[in-house]
Amino acid sequence: MSDVTTLEVPPASTGDGHSGPTPVADPPRGHRVQTLLIWAGASLVTALVVLALVFHAQGGRWFIVETPSMGTTAPVGTLVLSTPVKAQDLRVGDIITFHPPTEPSSVYTHRIAAIDASGISTRGDINGADDGWKLHQKDLIGETTTILPAVGWLVRGLPILGVGFAFVMFATRLIANRARRQSFRILGFSMLLSVTVYVLRPFVGLVVLTTQATKAGVSATIVSTGILPITATAQGGSSVNLSAGQVGTVTVPASVGSGHYALSSALHLTLLEWILFGAICAIPLLWTLIVGLPSTPDEESAA
Repeated sequence: MSDVTTLEVPPASTGDGHSGPTPVADPPRGHRVQTLLIWAGASLVTALVVLALVFHAQGGRWFIVETPSMGTTAPVGTLVLSTPVKAQDLRVGDIITFHPPTEPSSVYTHRIAAIDASGISTRGDINGADDGWKLHQKDLIGETTTILPAVGWLVRGLPILGVGFAFVMFATRLIANRARRQSFRILGFSMLLSVTVYVLRPFVGLVVLTTQATKAGVSATIVSTGILPITATAQGGSSVNLSAGQVGTVTVPASVGSGHYALSSALHLTLLEWILFGAICAIPLLWTLIVGLPSTPDEESAA
């Protein structure tokens, strides 16, 4: 009869004086949230690109409004989508996109003011007279089917944001410390958004449409071309509150200046809008407070 010796293999040491299986650390919460946002953003961009390609393949076109002629219907920075249409199917009041016969390389989006045997007459909503041309089928790009205010600003900013995002992500990969790398990325993205806003200036804008001398002074007709509501003020004169695309009038007394007048604008927001605006501006700070930064090696060893 033979003896059988049984050997027990001790469990692996955890390094802190205790034995047990080596734990697998979960990824930091900030890393999980960042990964989720990147995937969500990439999925959204991919879906939008696919929809845009399908829309374009079916004859659709999109344009960004660059002038205030359509007033509040399609303020500056609006993205308009147009689909092919036959001239005989159009009606007075429809909004169309077209090449003016006098400027074939330009693109206009105006409302149909009249239709007769000589062609289609158009006019911008805030213009005082019909456009100086008659349109025919060859001039039409399509009927405007979708109007997306402010979205055009985002479309114009995408190239800057895309290139900037790639640069920040690539440059910060050289930073070994995770917490420091995350901090520099938050700083980089904040600066990127600031540069984009500075270049495009989408929030506040003002255009003088006409000026007229009166007995009381000078009357100026103005229109807001920014996204946010503003108060426009004439130096030494009156002021008016305007939303995107809205037209208003300010008057400068005759006693002010000598032919040179100044207009200024300031945000005109409600308390709730100020709170929302402040929260948007504080997103980098809120991200740091809520999501946090990755822990440093010293913090991990002390935990």
